[in-house]
Amino acid sequence: MKRLLPLILAVFFLNIGKAQTTWSEHAAAVFYANCTACHNPNGIAPNSLMTYTDAYNYSAMIQNYVTNNIMPPWTADTAYAHYSQERILTQNERDILLNWISDGSQEGDPALAPPPPVYSGDQVLPGVPDMVVTAPNYMSKATTQDDYVCFVIPSGLAQNRKVKAIEVIPGNREIVHHCLVYSDDTGFPTTDTSGNCAGPVTSELMGGYTPGSTPIIFPSTGSFATGMELTAGCDIVLAMHYPEGSYGMYDQTKVNFYFYDEPVSNFRPVACEPIIQNWSFSIAANTIDSVVVSTGAIPSDYTLLSVFPHMHLIGKYIQSWGITPSNDTLKFTRVPEWDFEWQDFYWFQYMRYIPAGTDIFGKGIWDNTASNPNNPNDPPITISAGLNTSDEMFLIYFHYMDYQAGDENVNVDSLTTEFLSLNEPTEEASFATAYPNPFKLSTDITYQLSTSGYVSIYIYDIQGKMVKKLVSEQQPSGVQKVTWNGTNDAGENVKTGMYFYSALVDGQHFSGKLLKR
Repeated sequence: MKRLLPLILAVFFLNIGKAQTTWSEHAAAVFYANCTACHNPNGIAPNSLMTYTDAYNYSAMIQNYVTNNIMPPWTADTAYAHYSQERILTQNERDILLNWISDGSQEGDPALAPPPPVYSGDQVLPGVPDMVVTAPNYMSKATTQDDYVCFVIPSGLAQNRKVKAIEVIPGNREIVHHCLVYSDDTGFPTTDTSGNCAGPVTSELMGGYTPGSTPIIFPSTGSFATGMELTAGCDIVLAMHYPEGSYGMYDQTKVNFYFYDEPVSNFRPVACEPIIQNWSFSIAANTIDSVVVSTGAIPSDYTLLSVFPHMHLIGKYIQSWGITPSNDTLKFTRVPEWDFEWQDFYWFQYMRYIPAGTDIFGKGIWDNTASNPNNPNDPPITISAGLNTSDEMFLIYFHYMDYQAGDENVNVDSLTTEFLSLNEPTEEASFATAYPNPFKLSTDITYQLSTSGYVSIYIYDIQGKMVKKLVSEQQPSGVQKVTWNGTNDAGENVKTGMYFYSALVDGQHFSGKLLKR
């Protein structure tokens, strides 16, 4: 017994020294920063993680997904290149989630939890769009094969307009695998519901939607505005992909367009093209094979804004890079474990300068063996390039424009909250008033507590990213006021745009909109 006593005491004091990881004080902030943009009641993910109960119910699944790097879904290798709005857990964030689960998934003191982000439902971008294009209410015909359809919708524009943002809103997120948005002024494409329309070859691709993607906001600063142009009388073409097994389910996708006010100072048109592509390859049965494509020396200086790699089911790896005339390597994207279910336009964190004479390369690797669980054929057969999901593709799209000096210094992350409407915000709850609102330098958030309580007030942007912690403390009853001076937690001035204040008062949630001019 005497020999056991020191061991018991050692274990006791070891457990005392180890602080328990709880939802309120530790895990909630990680979920809000990395998970709830998709996992909220109106998000694309099937289960919400906005509350302690939500997360507790899925803790076993979360442990598996975090341990195996399945969530958050982000396939581009950030050790190769950095992008705007990366969904990557730091090692500390991973440890917090796994420790929370191993410690018993305890809630802790709910008063100490951070206020949750505010999500605006299906529409992420604020304000009223300048043009809304809506597809017909369509029933998927996908039984044993995928259904690819193209809807041609007149824009009705009486004059050319310059586009600063595009948001695709699926009518049925459960069955929309992707939607590609094209503009067409040839009058050639027609609506095609044959099931084999992957997109019009004569039209200009503008952007698109895949599960997990975010709206396209073209960078604009005080010195220039980038975007794409719609011509008067043009058509909008929506190329839709509904997956096998979705037969009988309906979808009515719409696209919101936001325009610049005319005249636009120093407008810089953006193009979107599959600079890397190959339509002549085949992958023999029971082989692992690769394809490398290059453009040859490009004729002019360009600025790259985004990259969108695309393969199908047996794709395993895709990479793109450039070799400059001085033999420097420019790294664009590398996806070491291709996932057909998670694709997106990866917008570079900083716009990329590509000098004239650069040769742009793309490489794809495909696994057409029986050991590939995603192989659509058992036993494997030769698969060639084609439109169906059971075929293959090798495409790498880029958004790009003519280069101007200093483009490579533009941080795209800092421009994604740019205000997209002149509509005034409206108060959503009686908890607080913000004045002035809209504001230029600062705004006072005033509220009254009937009893003393623990108050947390955070500022979030329109994409649910935390901007600044204003207060997190016990406060007495009575009138209280907190001032936001329009900066983030690093003390930097944030861009003009729409923001939300989110408040928790002894576990009760309130929120409202703030507009920084």
